[in-house]
This record gives sequence, structure tokens and C-alpha cells, in this order.
Amino acid sequence: MTEKGRLYFGGEIHTVDDVAPFVEAVAVKNGRIIAVGSESECKSMLGDTYESIDLKGKALLPGFIDTHLHPPLMLFYELSADLRDITTIEQLQTKMRAVAQKDKSANWVVGIEFEEKELSEPKIPTRHDLDAACPDRPAFILMRDGHSLVANTKAIQIVGLTASTCDPEGGLIVREDDGYPAGHFCETASQLILEGMPFPDMETISNTIEIIGNQISANGITSAGVILQTDEEGVAGKQGIYDVPLMEMFIDKIQTNMYVLLVAHDLSPFTNAYKTKLHTPEKMGENRVGGLKFWADGTFGSWTAYLSSPYTDQPEKSGLLIHDEDEMYRRMVLAHNAGLQIAIHVIGDAACRVCVDLFERLLTKYPKANHRHRLEHVSLLSEDLIADISRLNLVVCVNPSFIHEEKSWLPVRLGLERVKWVYPFRALIDAGIKVAAASDAPASSLSALDAIQRCVTREGFEPHQGISAPEAIRMYTIDAAYAQFEESVKGSISVGKRADFVILSKNPATVPTEEIKKIVVEQTISGGEEIYSRNTMKYP
Repeated sequence: MTEKGRLYFGGEIHTVDDVAPFVEAVAVKNGRIIAVGSESECKSMLGDTYESIDLKGKALLPGFIDTHLHPPLMLFYELSADLRDITTIEQLQTKMRAVAQKDKSANWVVGIEFEEKELSEPKIPTRHDLDAACPDRPAFILMRDGHSLVANTKAIQIVGLTASTCDPEGGLIVREDDGYPAGHFCETASQLILEGMPFPDMETISNTIEIIGNQISANGITSAGVILQTDEEGVAGKQGIYDVPLMEMFIDKIQTNMYVLLVAHDLSPFTNAYKTKLHTPEKMGENRVGGLKFWADGTFGSWTAYLSSPYTDQPEKSGLLIHDEDEMYRRMVLAHNAGLQIAIHVIGDAACRVCVDLFERLLTKYPKANHRHRLEHVSLLSEDLIADISRLNLVVCVNPSFIHEEKSWLPVRLGLERVKWVYPFRALIDAGIKVAAASDAPASSLSALDAIQRCVTREGFEPHQGISAPEAIRMYTIDAAYAQFEESVKGSISVGKRADFVILSKNPATVPTEEIKKIVVEQTISGGEEIYSRNTMKYP
């Protein structure tokens, strides 16, 4: 049965198509855009029978594309206690104690989004601090950057760690004077604790994934770059082996189309993933397994981002590489020659230099046009790094909301000169680099509108690197589609593309900058079908 067409008109239609940036109307049929232009032109393409949708002055934009988020981690966060309001160790202990008392089962007590820099007296808690709140139950708190945690003594004992336990490759166990773990576990060492957690039951997982799917749709996101583990490598540790089967099992609860990046040592997980519902390349612009992802370094928050010179506030530290260069290059060659996109987490400038040089080595030996290999986050750069990224035609995927979360303490951590090159959106775009945006959820908010405003204002943080609202919108639409090899089927309101739209109360490209984050997502439409409506709070 042929779908009845729809005519969208009566609002501010921002196409993000340079040929016709603003139009009167859009015609849609069978989930595709069949006409863009004047109202009369669009009506003529629809024939006699169609549904008229009066935008009533609201704005119609391409659906937002978030190029990098972690649904399995979002599930974990949804089931844990939020610690963002904590300002003292005493408050932390009170919150964790309350969580333990509310659930008197033998399950672990878990807190998330903890930021020691928000404490009135900033310090990393120890196992003893958590023991005071949870002496008889395993407990830990995950730091806001997601790259380290603090565990209590019971958790350390349950997973069998002792003073003789060695630091894992790419990780660090902070120790007491006798070598026993002090409670703080960084990077891959975090997995030693996470591996001891029991797995949630299927009903809990199903219900929570539905909540996550609703949250994504409610933020106007119609496509997402989804990061999935395939083994123990990654924040989830050994439980990451369930990422792909769980996402396949509950894929219908997330209406957002997925471009999947697998964390893998070799190509075998791709062979398996291609047989799942996560890979449907025959359906234009829906789900596809597209690339290999791995971590090069850590984060600023945990002092594990790899820097070319030491941290200003901890001069004995310069960060670390998660993998050595030979291992990174081995994976890059495998993925590149298999036709996969490569996406590498890089935060520090030294890590970025290592990866850029490895890409140059790779592309010199195995030239390939239109490779679109990606650098994720690229938080700290320099003029020479930006020039090389541009020359090699690498794509960068940035996280504007990190500015909000880090601006108060980065000048102390990096020094006043280095922060001039933190999240340098203006310099990247001026160099002709394709820049896509992402939330990195649950590490930061899913709101593309908040992020677009932060791209422009930067909340006062190094404002010379700010960009215009239309440029920021491109980072969440057409340039994000480019980062996923999908610009021919989504990312703009253009004839022949998917009818992926977001209807907003106002157009972020034309309102005063300080009002962008106040804009309301009214509807989210994927392939012509409504997947979220504010008026009815409709979720499929």
C-alpha cells in the first residue's frame, strides 16, 4: 500500500542545503523527500491526496545526527545514582548510604557523574571514604569523564585485587604506601572492578533501553553513531561482550537509525555483526556497521590524556597511551584494507600527533581516496596538527558540551597558553576540515540545541574559537552525515533523501544566540514517521 503524501508548510524551513537554504514547503511520500521549494511546486508533486501539516511558524530542520554515543553505557548510567550535586565528601557518603538503604539486596551500590573538582575541597575520594558509607556492600563511583572510578574495600576484595596485582596495560591502579589499591582505578584498570558487577535481568534491560530510546528521540536525533564493545576492551570490561547481542535484541526500542562503530582487536566481530539487524545496508540510511573504533589515550579529568608536555597542575604527569603504536597501526591496517572506517579516541595533543602520523604512514603505504577516517574528540590541538589533519583529509568528531563541563578547571590543568587550542572549532573549520558533532552520551547531555549554543558562545571559554549557529547546525546535520558516509541520503532537506526531520519551536540559526538552548523539540520524524511528539508525548 502506497503511503499518503505529506506537505509541510507555514514555518521556517531550514534545509541545510546550499542550493536553497530556506524554502516555503517540503513534500514527502513513502518516507522520502519528493519536492522542496514553493508550496505550489510541492503540491503539484503530491497529486490530489495528501496530508497538510501546517508548521504554524515553527522551524523544520533536518533531523539531528549525533555521531558518537554509547547506548550500553547509557543503560548503566540510567540504573545508577546521579552524583552531580555533590560538593563534599560527607554529601557523597550520605547519598551512597541512602542508595544502599533504599535497595537492601546484595547488589552493588553505584554512583555516576562524580566530579571531584566540584568539591569545596577538591580531592579524589579513597576506598576508606566509601567504606564509611557502604562497609558491607561492594560500591564504586564513576567519575564524570567515565575513564576512572573509585571503589570501596568490599568491591576490591570481591574481584580479588591485592597489593601484588599489576597495573593492566593502558591502566593505572592508585596505591597506598604498602601497594594495596587506594580505591582509584584509571582507564583499563577500571575494568578490574566493573567485571565484578552482576548483569541486570532482561526485563530491567528492556525497560531501560526503551527509556534511552525515548530520550534520544526526544532530543530530535534521527541518526546516531553507536559505539559497541565486542570483548573486554572498553569501559564496560568483560560485560562489553554483550553489547552487540543486546543491541540487536532490543533494536526496536531505539527508533534512531544507527551507524555502528565496533571496538575490536580484529575483523571477526564484523563478520558476525554483518549478520544482525544492526546491519541493513539495503535499507537506505537505516542501520549499518561501518567502522572500527579504539582508544589512543584517556581524558583531561583523569590526567590520562597524553600530552606533549606535563599537566600544569600535576607536573609529574603527562598522561598515557592506551595501546602502543605498533598495536594501533596493526588495527588501522586491518580496518583500512577491509574497507572499514577508522575512528580513534584522542584527547591530548601528543596522542593526536601519534595518530596523525600513523594515518600518514597508513595512507602513504595504502593510498585511498575518500577514506573519511576519523579522530574522535580531538580536544587539544595545535596549528601544525590542524594543518596535517586537513592535508590528510581526516574527519574530526567533536563534543561541544565538553566545554560546559571543563571550562572552569581546564585553565588550571593545562595552563593559559594551551587552553587557547582546546576544542578549536573555528580553526578546524577555517582549515577546511569536515567537523561533525556528538554528545558522547552518557558522558554529556544528548541536547544538540545546548551544544549548538555552546559552539557559538563557548560560554566565554576561548571565544576566539567560536563559530556561527549555521556552522554549528551543519556539524549536527550534513557534516555529521558526511562523517558516516550518509550525506547522499540524510543530513539536509533535499529531494531524494530520507524524510528525517526535527520540528523546533524556533530556528536556532535565526534566534538570538542566548535563546538557542531554550528552543523546544516539538516533533522528531524518521523516514517520514513520527517517533516523538511533545504534544502527545508519543513514543513508539
